[in-house]
Amino acid sequence: MLAAVLTIMFMTTISECRAEEAGEEDRNSEEMSELVEYRNPDTGFRVLVEDDAELLTEEERRELAASMEKITAYGNVAFKSVSENSLSAERYARNYYMDRFGTESGTVFLIDMDNRKIWIHSDGAVYKVITGANADTVADNVYRLASSEEYHECAEEAFREIYALLEGEKIARPMKYISNALLALILALLLNFGLVVCFTRLRKPGEAEILSSIHRKFSHTPPNVIHTHQTKVYDPVSSDSGGGSSNSSGGSGGGSGSSGGGGGHSF
Repeated sequence: MLAAVLTIMFMTTISECRAEEAGEEDRNSEEMSELVEYRNPDTGFRVLVEDDAELLTEEERRELAASMEKITAYGNVAFKSVSENSLSAERYARNYYMDRFGTESGTVFLIDMDNRKIWIHSDGAVYKVITGANADTVADNVYRLASSEEYHECAEEAFREIYALLEGEKIARPMKYISNALLALILALLLNFGLVVCFTRLRKPGEAEILSSIHRKFSHTPPNVIHTHQTKVYDPVSSDSGGGSSNSSGGSGGGSGSSGGGGGHSF
């Protein structure tokens, strides 16, 4: 009788544990379903919009998700905003991406209100196009919108430029043009300085002029030789040998890399 009671209690406990696990899985599944704004039926890639910092209205969220859908032809795409972050924007974006998409192809646009920074992190096939340099360029083009608290417009423009790059189109690169202009200006100043120095320096006298200006005088006194004494030194024959040694050293190095990366800008 006691054994039967214990068996019933044991089976009841197991059933309750399984029910709790199933409930937890259902809640996680429901939570992820709420985050998925769109799933591409052909590629299976997803659109996620997580506005934890509440920067967007519900209408802006729907509009943003709709504009992000076309990127799913190339990979997953997510918008994320946070109001508190103990990590750097780069580290947070990387961790978030790994948590949501793993190593799948895709990109995430983060607005970090704690660090006042926007960051774009990509991985997989998308990262081959949205490289760190291209992510920096996109961030350079949109950070002023974030500074003006136009967060919806900022995200819209960022995803528009990301899609344009994935399509093989060109985007504005004002910082690159400014850098090239400054470099050209510096080179022009250095060239002008060199020309001024070249044409204004004093002419150096030639070798013939230097020799002709030297006062020449020569005097000669015959030498006198006097014999004082003579000595003898015994020097026995000896032989010696020697050798040498040499050594060499070498080294090797290795490296490590990451499958993904990105870039950003403070605002």
